[in-house]
Amino acid sequence: MFSIKTFEDKYNSNKKFHHISMLGLKFRVANNKRARRKSNKIFYYTSRGLVFNLIPSRYLCLITRS
Repeated sequence: MFSIKTFEDKYNSNKKFHHISMLGLKFRVANNKRARRKSNKIFYYTSRGLVFNLIPSRYLCLITRS
């Protein structure tokens, strides 16, 4: 089973959250528009979780901490 639910941040319409359920595992992913990349690394960790830095104008963050 695979499902995705998308929510928008109520203060920032460019920020979206995706709740993903796949084979009994649950993930939360945040994505947001940005002017430029913060780092040239493909993956890096923040206090929030693991950031995928693949798209120049957006970031995807796998949220590992609440």
